[in-house]
Amino acid sequence: MMQILSGKQQKYLDQYTIEHEPISSTDLMNRASQVFTDEILQDISADNSLIVLCGTGNNGGDGFVIFRYLRLVGINARCYLVPFGSMSPDCQVQFDLVKTNVLIWNNENQEPDWNEKTIVIDALLGIGSNREPENELKRAIEWINSVSCGVYSVDMPSGLPADELPTHNCIVRATKTFTFHAPKLTFLLPETAEFAGDWKVLDIGLDQSESKKQYTPYELIREDAVKALIPGRKRFSHKGTYGHALLIAGSDGKMGACLLSSEACLRSGIGLLTVHTVSQGKYSLHQRIPEAMVQWDSAENKLSGECLPKLTGFSAIGIGPGLGTAKGTRLALEKVLESKLPCVIDADALNVLAQHPELLEKLHENCILTPHPKEFERLAGSFEDSLERLERAVHFAGTNNCILVLKDAITAVINPRGAVSFNSTGNPGMAKGGSGDVLTGIILGCLAQGIKSFDAARTAVFHHGLAGDKAKEAKGERAMLASDLIASLRIE
Repeated sequence: MMQILSGKQQKYLDQYTIEHEPISSTDLMNRASQVFTDEILQDISADNSLIVLCGTGNNGGDGFVIFRYLRLVGINARCYLVPFGSMSPDCQVQFDLVKTNVLIWNNENQEPDWNEKTIVIDALLGIGSNREPENELKRAIEWINSVSCGVYSVDMPSGLPADELPTHNCIVRATKTFTFHAPKLTFLLPETAEFAGDWKVLDIGLDQSESKKQYTPYELIREDAVKALIPGRKRFSHKGTYGHALLIAGSDGKMGACLLSSEACLRSGIGLLTVHTVSQGKYSLHQRIPEAMVQWDSAENKLSGECLPKLTGFSAIGIGPGLGTAKGTRLALEKVLESKLPCVIDADALNVLAQHPELLEKLHENCILTPHPKEFERLAGSFEDSLERLERAVHFAGTNNCILVLKDAITAVINPRGAVSFNSTGNPGMAKGGSGDVLTGIILGCLAQGIKSFDAARTAVFHHGLAGDKAKEAKGERAMLASDLIASLRIE
């Protein structure tokens, strides 16, 4: 996993590296700017012209170094100083090296010429930004946002705070952000992610051992870390080795949810799956998914909750997809919680949990709840913004001793100790009915194979999004369906 650090932590690591590498602050700025320049040189062509807009702080200093390096390799680049406040010492050093080739941005100057091949380098504010830009700085940001060409931000889009929601709208809308050392929280929140555009973390050589000592509740789920969470498959093994899951799902008109969850669970690598569903659902299950065993309810259209199989024979249980919220769902959910088995609670089971808050007392550390924003609001109350929702989710998981999978464009997985893992995969094509049912099946399969609850949730969320990215390549965002996620699923 990759740490998500605050702005203060990153500044501390800058200073720690300067003191303990040791390296001068000027040389560290040169190093970071060289890494940035090397990255964008892979991204541009000879047809591109570049405009570098620099502020008076250290981010502006980065910009002057970038401008100097671009000129050294023959790139067509122009540079502007956008004055606000006094210049930082390191910025002054870098400005003095290029000042004969730098224009001053002010009301007397015409705005720079640009075309569709122009790329603007935003080096105005960086990570220290927390106030609304004013005067020439504001005009420069408004100009950046008015041009229809590429915008690459250095470390942070100017005007965007690193770890809190902004109180203003004067923020650069970057096409790409190349950020230093670690992701920033605001890259992952719905209100602010769009400002960062496509972002990438650049290693600028900050002290890694000291970085690992920094406490942060936030991390980014990465493929290498997820692979380490998945147990290998031994040659001398059998279906019983990989768990037996029970899925309680489906009702009249909603058997599709049950089928999607069932197939996704089987594709996750589980050994055995039993599906408990309404009587009329057995025909579609037998026909569509012959690998699943089916145990049907006494009720034909809605779950009665009175004839579940003996739960002690299962490795994990999933409940909710397509069930409806009638009395039988409540009875079944209560029995599942009382079994103390690892479980994933989704969809209508979450709605029943919200309707019967006394059941919250039965949650335990091996329960995984998978609410989308509206379902979470029913569980935990309303919230003003995504940061408040995140705070409520951390409190909810801690108070109820459970795992929360807070579904969104960037899903967050939260454990009872307040650790928050943000997912790094997925795309808007997954915003289709049935995608959540597929996720439930994958989580259930991971749980039943013996992966610990928090790890099972993180593994499933990552591979669910990765399957979505593969489905996008094959079908396109508009055409892809939830069933395409299952076809693209590969967990190994």
